[in-house]
Amino acid sequence: MDALMGRLRGDPLRTRLMVLLGLWLVALVAMSLVSPYFLQARTVPYLLQYVPILGLLGLGQTLVILAGGPGIDLSVGSIVSLVGVFVGALVTAGIGVWPASAAGIALGAGLGFINGFLVNVLRIPSLMATLATMFAFGGLALATTQGRPIGGFPPEFGWLGQGTTLGMPNAFLFVLLPVAVVLHVMLTRTVIGRHIVACGNDDRAAHLAGLNVTRVRVGLYVLSGVLSGIGSVISMSWFLAARPDAGKGMELLAVTIAVLGGTHIFGGTGGIPGTIVAILIVTTLQIGLQLANISAAWQLGLIGVLLIASVSSSGGFKLGLFRRSLGAGA
Repeated sequence: MDALMGRLRGDPLRTRLMVLLGLWLVALVAMSLVSPYFLQARTVPYLLQYVPILGLLGLGQTLVILAGGPGIDLSVGSIVSLVGVFVGALVTAGIGVWPASAAGIALGAGLGFINGFLVNVLRIPSLMATLATMFAFGGLALATTQGRPIGGFPPEFGWLGQGTTLGMPNAFLFVLLPVAVVLHVMLTRTVIGRHIVACGNDDRAAHLAGLNVTRVRVGLYVLSGVLSGIGSVISMSWFLAARPDAGKGMELLAVTIAVLGGTHIFGGTGGIPGTIVAILIVTTLQIGLQLANISAAWQLGLIGVLLIASVSSSGGFKLGLFRRSLGAGA
């Protein structure tokens, strides 16, 4: 046990992950006390049904923030909405739902590129640039549909968003988990991952070392747009409709998840496992409060408290990593 605790104290990222797992257990117990329906067998698949869409957005947000700048993407929810409207229009025009979905994901990449260009090439602060595109993308989705959802999707399209395998939602098993594994391997085992962390730690030093910091950061905005596009496809498959407000409010939840999961708000530290556990924490709280018929205002308030606590603790978290690096260099 002493050896285990020593390893945990020596690895702030692992410590953060263990703390998050503890928080998730606390959330599970608390929600079971708040709602007698929470511990029913059907709750787990129901909970995991909500995880993939928000999870993909949280993973994209993690990468954007991790690369520093400081980077942030407030438009991910609006990208979900606009991609859905675009795919719905293609399906209505007679294009197959899967080719239309592929085109929608490509659109998500393009919208992500716009964000990356505004922030990293034109040097507009990310908060202002992505806030502007959030309103632009979301407004375009609402204006082109007059606020009405687009239906007409074939029933077989529901396999991704409604179907289950071994009692688990298909979108969770076949989309979110593989994406999370690939991104984790990328960050921890590849040169690209080291470049991302280097850009977040010290972009000037990364530039002097020969890294194209702008290209890395623009690429991560593009990847965030792709993940948002995939999330939009899952949303359409779930509801068999493209809703122009499908991503409303998800952008702040994505930021909360990334920071709660241990990604420092100014970049350089963080990881995929922490983000995944943070997604489970936030979703558990949301579902538990919904089952208890607690007002949505209280749900938003609780998410706000989580965000404040996460940002406050991230300073001490990065200080721990800094002290560890000094110890390693001594």
